[in-house]
Amino acid sequence: MLKRILSLVILLILPILLSAQNRIGTGVVAELYQQNCAACHGPELKGGLGSNLVDDVWAYGGTNEDLARVIREGILTKGMISYGESLTAEEIQSLVIYIREMGQLSQAAGADSRPSPESGTYASRHHAFKLEKVASLGNDIFWSVSFLPDGAMLLSQFGGGLYVYRNETLGESIKGIPEIVTHGQGGLLEVQAHPDYEKNGWIYMAYAEKSGAEGKDRRFMTAIVRGRIKDGKWVDQEDIFRVRSEYHKSAGVHFGTRFVFDKGYLYFSIGDRGSMNDAQDITKPNGKVHRIHDDGRIPQDNPFVKEPDAYPSIWTYGNRNPQGIDQDPVTGEIWATEHGPRGGDELNWIRKGLNYGWPEITYGINYNGKPITANSSAPGMEQPVHYWTPSIAVCGIDFYEGDKFPKWKGDLFVTGLASEHVERFKLEGNKVVEHEIILRGQGRARDISTGPDGSLYVILNENRQGGPSAVYRIVPAE
Repeated sequence: MLKRILSLVILLILPILLSAQNRIGTGVVAELYQQNCAACHGPELKGGLGSNLVDDVWAYGGTNEDLARVIREGILTKGMISYGESLTAEEIQSLVIYIREMGQLSQAAGADSRPSPESGTYASRHHAFKLEKVASLGNDIFWSVSFLPDGAMLLSQFGGGLYVYRNETLGESIKGIPEIVTHGQGGLLEVQAHPDYEKNGWIYMAYAEKSGAEGKDRRFMTAIVRGRIKDGKWVDQEDIFRVRSEYHKSAGVHFGTRFVFDKGYLYFSIGDRGSMNDAQDITKPNGKVHRIHDDGRIPQDNPFVKEPDAYPSIWTYGNRNPQGIDQDPVTGEIWATEHGPRGGDELNWIRKGLNYGWPEITYGINYNGKPITANSSAPGMEQPVHYWTPSIAVCGIDFYEGDKFPKWKGDLFVTGLASEHVERFKLEGNKVVEHEIILRGQGRARDISTGPDGSLYVILNENRQGGPSAVYRIVPAE
């Protein structure tokens, strides 16, 4: 079954994939494989009577659809029986994801050591580059990087610190910011200056806030405020987005979020907060991309603003957990990366009022290996422009707008946490016309941004447990 000829660029995914975000090779689907496939393909998928499933060589096509077809229909001339009647469509999809995961684990075997990021020159399709360390942060992690008009760098610390890096110096944490709750994936998230910062001085901040009493009654949700920094202090704070406590959730997952400013509007994402069915419910704010005026008002042309009981700031729905969002500087279109479950991370073109499918359609399965659905498409639900199976744990993204790398101009850069990747996409309309991984194995890549000097700045966690972290500058190699 499934001897390969399609080279899929299966790249280094390290043991961190066994984290809560990606418990690969385990659970119900592993048992399903052992019951149905191990006798021929071996308990470790390395072959026996049947072919090796982790050597990246396919004889009958190597796409996910090809693998599912071979499992479902069989190839009797090669001794591969059909499982279409004994396995459900959901179970077949789970097996495809399991095979992909184990292939990547096989590729990662023995790759647990790596040189320091600054130690070499990196080659890509169009440019060679080096990494220069810019700023480091103790035992916590930087979550976002953005810039002020004077070239100073804004850095958010997940555990609750806001920093300004100026003149090659990381200043003291800004005093007086809101109380930041660290709860699972919730903490201090995106921080970004308003496009007219030179005139108004506004800085926007997204973070996890809590409601309810301490202990089991505590619940959490993403909130957004804006304020100004004066003499090292956070002042003039105004609420921009805050939901009622009834919408808060006890789960520690899927807070989102990133910002896009466009023509007086603010777009941002909130994940499903662990309640996946809420993503399809337009009366609830979680599992959505939102659009508001940059002062917090609701635009009257939002797609559901006139529907009874609909949450008025919703721009799109059916979004699991978008943690990357940016605007194409040429077309003005908005793009987002979204965490899938176990498999099925997505790159989506974000458009007004559309349903992106979660959890009705997905290319992933549950973390325990059980299927979510057999459906990867359905009428009225958007397909991703690109998806990753297994997951790379997509995070921050950026359209490159600098001049130091002319052949990257306008390309989209995507960071990956579990995969330790930085990936480059060239897009034409809603199509990917070039895709490559430019950096791998140098730390969990969390955010990326074009600097005013034309370099790309990327946050890398310096160990595979998530922190500490540093900001690196991607610069051309001589």
